[in-house]
Amino acid sequence: VQDSCSTASPNSAEHFSSRIVAYRSMAEESQQLLFETDSEPGLQATPRPRYHRLGALLLTFALLGLGSLVQLAPHQKSLRGNEAGVVQDSLSLFEPVDGGAERACRGATSSDNQPTYFLVTSAVDLASCQLQCLQTGCQGVEFHASNGRCELWTRPEGIQASAEFTPSVCYRRVGILEPVDGGLDRACRGSSPGDNNPAYFQIEDLQLFDDCQRECLRTAECRGIEFSVGRCEIWTRPEGIQASISLSGFLCYRAVNTATTSTGTTTTQTSQTSTVSSTLTTATLTSLTTTVSMTSTSMTSTSTISTLASTPSSPSPSPPGLLVDFRGVDGGVDRVCRGADPDDNNPIYFEVFDADDLEACKELCAGTSDCVGVESIGRRCEVWTRPAGIQATREVAGYQCLELVTFSLVDGGGSACRGTSAGDNMPEYYEVFTEPTLEDCQQRCANTTDCEGVKYSGTRCEVWNTPILASVSITTGDFQCFRFGSRPRLTFLTEVAASTWSTIGFDAECRGETSEDDSPSYYSLVTASSLQRCQERCLALTICTGIEYRPGHCELWTRPAGVQATNALVNSVCLQRPSSPPPGAIQTKYVAHYMPWFVGFQSGVYDHWCVGNAHYQSYLGQYNLNDRAIVQQQLDLMKNASIDGVWIDYQLASWNAVIDIVMEETATRGMGVAIVVDSVTNPNIFIESRDKMIEWTNWPHYYRVNGNAVIPVFQTPDVNFEPFPFDAYYIVRRGGPPPSWANGTYPWVTPSLSVLDVYYQEDHTLSSFAVGAAYRGFRDCYKDRTLITPFLQMLEPTLMLASKYQPEFVQVITWNDYSEGTMIEPSWVRPRDVCLSTCVEENIQPCLTSSACDSGFDPLDCTKPYDRSSVQQHCHRQC
Repeated sequence: VQDSCSTASPNSAEHFSSRIVAYRSMAEESQQLLFETDSEPGLQATPRPRYHRLGALLLTFALLGLGSLVQLAPHQKSLRGNEAGVVQDSLSLFEPVDGGAERACRGATSSDNQPTYFLVTSAVDLASCQLQCLQTGCQGVEFHASNGRCELWTRPEGIQASAEFTPSVCYRRVGILEPVDGGLDRACRGSSPGDNNPAYFQIEDLQLFDDCQRECLRTAECRGIEFSVGRCEIWTRPEGIQASISLSGFLCYRAVNTATTSTGTTTTQTSQTSTVSSTLTTATLTSLTTTVSMTSTSMTSTSTISTLASTPSSPSPSPPGLLVDFRGVDGGVDRVCRGADPDDNNPIYFEVFDADDLEACKELCAGTSDCVGVESIGRRCEVWTRPAGIQATREVAGYQCLELVTFSLVDGGGSACRGTSAGDNMPEYYEVFTEPTLEDCQQRCANTTDCEGVKYSGTRCEVWNTPILASVSITTGDFQCFRFGSRPRLTFLTEVAASTWSTIGFDAECRGETSEDDSPSYYSLVTASSLQRCQERCLALTICTGIEYRPGHCELWTRPAGVQATNALVNSVCLQRPSSPPPGAIQTKYVAHYMPWFVGFQSGVYDHWCVGNAHYQSYLGQYNLNDRAIVQQQLDLMKNASIDGVWIDYQLASWNAVIDIVMEETATRGMGVAIVVDSVTNPNIFIESRDKMIEWTNWPHYYRVNGNAVIPVFQTPDVNFEPFPFDAYYIVRRGGPPPSWANGTYPWVTPSLSVLDVYYQEDHTLSSFAVGAAYRGFRDCYKDRTLITPFLQMLEPTLMLASKYQPEFVQVITWNDYSEGTMIEPSWVRPRDVCLSTCVEENIQPCLTSSACDSGFDPLDCTKPYDRSSVQQHCHRQC
């Protein structure tokens, strides 16, 4: 913000007039940006009118003092770069592809961009995207700074080409961070344990191991890191880290090159990359202890069976009268079975038995109700029970991979087979034979390559080559219709047949304008256990126009022009939502988390201004919320900012009067309200607040879902839960296993967009009731502790993420928590050594100043204006 450091008084007319002029220009520019897209060349650029309201929120928040919403790394003080401003990343870990800048990653050629080559996540900056790659062992990354899109490339052959694309950068992974001498409780050294020359490293004040890794990724010369709580050494010694010493509470990791490149083709050294997933470690640390907790994450598992079972754990006979057969997957011979891809061999997919031969192995599978196939070599027999089935194989000599196929009776019998509807009975769908028995008819189907099922009556045998998605009841004759396929395929067909949605494409995936048009911006990938659940999640999203579903995969399509094409893909279906929502309809409610703890100085009453501390000061001064005019001003600002209501934090009975005022004033403005039961200062809050909660939830504007009062809970482990005497949904702050009495969860402030994105993708307990989060960041001001390393500039990306998924509520965190610096209420940065005026007047000791805050480091906040008594030249120079 150019005028954040204006010499005008922060509350003067001149100051605000100058800011409004600047923001009018921002408003015009933002209005244009609302209709711009970030699609790659060749993809349709379509305006996105659903962001109208999001634009209003962003613009109004800017006018409230949050002007610059540039997306930066959460803990980053500055970017190292050359004169052109290009970030120089660690060359030991990643190398730019074709220069890196303004390049989009590709496979074998510049046009080879299959969606199966990469996973899409979100990241606040390039280093955070690369860190995700290191932690998953991916081949490289494509990152878009404009919207935080992070592609983790998993194509086995790696990134071999690139294409020109202005908003993105492309980097190939060429190294790993390897633990030195085990890594844990080790301090790094140079050529020997005694070699610790300070010239080898630079020191950064960082609280988290992940932040230390990010700093290494941002440093071109980084050869490794040493980390302990609050201290990060970025090692730049050209020869790297060659030794270590034992030192409790320290971690030592060195950058190890694992690949060589030639003419754009990555050649991976197998012996080294095989250790990527086993050597990468995530360290969980807190600023209150020097204990380091280590957890290793392995992306690929190899199972060693020491004891082979001799019989299945729970065999069950095959249904009588239904033929069971086996067919090779990808030919079957010299193939080992895999899950979703050739590297997916999770040991939970199968159970290993000792079988005499292949036939005995098949018998074990046929006797297991959930068996989907077998892998066999010699006496070793893997009985596969993965719900999505065997979807891939890998070539290994001597092995066989077979898929179990069987028949499923349609509609209980007495029906004739049909295609997509009861009237769909084209002659080309089947071939007619004469067979004496049903078993002979089924066997003919099993021996036919493209058989999808049979219809049998008397001796007439119809062998169907088209998926059977419908049937028609026949009262005369002994008609029977059977589907044929693997067990996952039969389950999938049954689900699709039961759906009432219009089928855009069966055995097909959804596409945009053409069969090649598959921009990830068209859909959101979410978790759904079934086709029905995928449809429910679409119905809960106002802007969802259709779905693409296959077992274990659910895409909610939000492309404004809808699905216009498909692309062939077995066991996938593209369905159109039965009725489109009205244009501009919005389901999501944006609610501000509101702190009522500013209650003035009364005898024995807690007031937060002089008990807490803050880097910031409200434009209203040190207000008393018992003053109704203050509450009215705040609610009017929220209303004008398109905020629908408030979730009021409730800890103490001394706040009751303030909450009563808020209840009355929100009612007059048509705003909703919910009470966040907070046990931080009072474990018995559920018991003591019973009567007031009955009173408040009886207000007509109290938020309800399906008739149940919404009760968010900011819980602590010692909370004494006692349900209120009314129907309620109790949703708890996410951060660990929810208690048994909770109906769901809601997210809280986190520096990781990917963590928030994963939360949205999850299938929440209450099917149509999910809660999102939007926040500016976190910059706490406690004299004796720091809860989270400060991070800022998060309001725009978190609002954009919420608009993508459209949950029932988006909690804006917070309106006025000044101690943790999360407030979006108009405010500015306090002078470092000036006491709060109210506290001086009340003779509160000691005097609280923001310079007393222990925040690890003090980041400059360029999203807020600075008080006129701040050092202006320093502020201007830095902002």
